[in-house]
Amino acid sequence: MSSPGGSLPKAAPSALQQANLGLRQVDAEEGSEAGKGAVQGVSVQRNARARVRSEYADQERPVTGIAADFIPTNGYELATGRGFSSEELNGGAPVAVLGTEALSVFFPNGDAVGKSIQVGDVPLTVIGTFRERVFYFRKQPGQRNQFRRQNRIIAVPAALVARRMQGDSYRRMDRITFKVPDLDAMEVFARDLGSLLKANHRQQDDFRLDDVAARVRKNRSQGDVYNIIFMLSGILALLGGGLVNVNIQMASLKERVREVGVKMAIGASGREVFKEFMTEAFVLTLFGSAVGLILGVGFSKFITWFIGIPLWMQPGSFFWATVMASVFGFVFALFPAWKASRLSPMEALRYE
Repeated sequence: MSSPGGSLPKAAPSALQQANLGLRQVDAEEGSEAGKGAVQGVSVQRNARARVRSEYADQERPVTGIAADFIPTNGYELATGRGFSSEELNGGAPVAVLGTEALSVFFPNGDAVGKSIQVGDVPLTVIGTFRERVFYFRKQPGQRNQFRRQNRIIAVPAALVARRMQGDSYRRMDRITFKVPDLDAMEVFARDLGSLLKANHRQQDDFRLDDVAARVRKNRSQGDVYNIIFMLSGILALLGGGLVNVNIQMASLKERVREVGVKMAIGASGREVFKEFMTEAFVLTLFGSAVGLILGVGFSKFITWFIGIPLWMQPGSFFWATVMASVFGFVFALFPAWKASRLSPMEALRYE
């Protein structure tokens, strides 16, 4: 995404900076051409504020001038009517598409398509309405829709805002967004786009590039750090659980020395004693894993409910958690089981 501003100095702008026209439609077109194959959509935006009037309401409102692929790139969908044609976008036709909140204010009966609204001094024809965008962190009464501002949109062609409402014949833009799904391609495209914009703007940094890929990579690197911390915490927890298992097995062996001696005296082999203790350790490990999973999922649900975000769990993590717990339980049970299998029957029967 690119927008005007950048790293302009706080002092008075130079002659070159004053001569630049800022972001324009040509920047979007050349940027899309430079990223051919990587760019899957270009969203152009020109913002304005005007008095909007209909037969039902009269309010001062923000108006969004759009072009190119603004509607799909920003997640909007048409509910009724139609979107803008390429001729309407390029020619700045006096047409508009309303969001659900704007529709409820200016046309409370919901019948807006084909009707007229006045935006500033320009009469517009409503050709369509957007589907409501909804997102709640918590599905509880009283929660506010996080997309409520997006539903206030009054979309018109950007050329209409620039030429007829603001008298800008150069078709300057407030924001240009390029949709690049591939993160690797996004890094290369951001570098090429920066060079292209700088060349178009007389080598002046009067624009700002918001590289989403850089933010994603930063978040991923932070996520990797958290994953390592959680992995180490899990290993320490498994080690602690293994030591507890050893202590339980050793305490059980101490209390059952005579029992082991009797079994070996009547014919039980050391291998059978070993298998008995290993089976007990394995059952204890599975029971502890099940209890840990239940408590962990319950605690996660409570935390995510408390902070208001959805809970996402990967099914494979349950499998690997059980496998790792079983492996650690098996390894730490080897010594007590081996010690029990090596007991002498005579010494075990004399043990008090």
